Amino acid sequence: MPKIAQVHPGSLAEELELQSGDELLSINGVAIRDIVDLQFALATEELELEIKKADGEQWVLEVEKGYDEGLGVDWENPTVDRVKLCHNKCVFCFVDQIPQNMRQTLNVRDDDYRLSFLHGNFVTLTNVKDDELQRIVDLKMSPLNISVHTTNPELRVRMLANKRSGEILRQIELLSAGGIEMNTQIVLCPEWNDGAELDRTIQDLVKYYPAVRTLSVVPVGLTKHRRGLHSLRSCTEEEAQRVIEQVAHWQAVFRQQIGASFVHAADEFYVLASRDVPPGDHYDDFAQTENGVGVIRTFLDELEDSWLRVPRFVSGQRRRVAVVTGTSAERTIRHSLQRLKEFDGLKYGVFPIVNDFYGHHVTVTGLLTGRDIVAQMAGKLDGYDTVLLPDIMLKDDADVFLDDYTVERVQSELGVNVTVVPASGTGLLYGTLGHTHALPPRRRYEATLREDYPSTNISQAN
Repeated sequence: MPKIAQVHPGSLAEELELQSGDELLSINGVAIRDIVDLQFALATEELELEIKKADGEQWVLEVEKGYDEGLGVDWENPTVDRVKLCHNKCVFCFVDQIPQNMRQTLNVRDDDYRLSFLHGNFVTLTNVKDDELQRIVDLKMSPLNISVHTTNPELRVRMLANKRSGEILRQIELLSAGGIEMNTQIVLCPEWNDGAELDRTIQDLVKYYPAVRTLSVVPVGLTKHRRGLHSLRSCTEEEAQRVIEQVAHWQAVFRQQIGASFVHAADEFYVLASRDVPPGDHYDDFAQTENGVGVIRTFLDELEDSWLRVPRFVSGQRRRVAVVTGTSAERTIRHSLQRLKEFDGLKYGVFPIVNDFYGHHVTVTGLLTGRDIVAQMAGKLDGYDTVLLPDIMLKDDADVFLDDYTVERVQSELGVNVTVVPASGTGLLYGTLGHTHALPPRRRYEATLREDYPSTNISQAN
């Protein structure tokens, strides 16, 4: 049964005197199995809530509320019941490559279609039974994000180490026939699912367009903590070039056939190959930016728009800013800041941080840790008054890095003021110039391993 973990101040739940530990037994006489049942049950203006208090007392509350108004609580589990865990042992699983003694939440392998529907998580569907697929169709739980990796049944079984994983095309067929939209992804592992296997997967999935509306190809992410795991290697520069050309070929074909690019290479391939990312009209509706596809293009286009609106002065008499980034984003950041040379009183420096914590193959900004930032910037900040950090490095509900360093600790150890800004073109431009008062509300991110600034995702835990 759904159990309340926290009641938000000023919420409907607070008004009803609900508390942590209270359990929701039913809404309008219907028992609540999970977050999906809860969302549908709350989508009405008159409710009868049956509550079991923490002391065992049972309440029946009649409530009138707005149609879209929630209760204003956090549940003990994000899916209300228990999160469906991953049953796979993927050869490329990023969770298996996380150092020991990290936060427990970083070691949880979820593979839950409900989190895909509600929060955009990628799922493999290997733990989804046919009655659950039918539930997805019946409730129109669309879109879903699905980790395909390959449509070759035998190869998928080997890559996911799950005998049920060869059923993926049958599952996609059922969802497609039921009107469910899907975004799909391939984690590309050299000598596994690249080359002819990549062609096969692209051709198999495009048959289900527009139900399968996009396919992203992202490079495998490898850390230095791969003890006892499959022998894998990262893509070389030449292989990144081939993937870009392979994807570009199919995009040209599909724009003629279906009027959409359909398949997209993640930004990290372009970084690795030292190639410019495509123009915006190649990215269809930018459906997979959270998966590292089109993030650089979005960043650059927003930067260009922000440049037209930025005040042409620097806050204060002198400003000295150290901009922190991952190594894969360094080229983009340096290029983006060149035009700021016209501002009198401004000095800036770009500090690409090498990821010693996870390993040098991990180059994205979102996986940088506080200790690496401190170790590599200490003693190099003479003359700087501000360190600029993109918020994508930090945990969702606190200013905490993946290694549990806090922003306050980084600021104290570096001895320089630290300013956190949105991971966007506007955030970079306005933050560097000191116009932080003009920034939109700071974006927050869940503590997943899926974001970057302004380059790509490497996690692909599923």
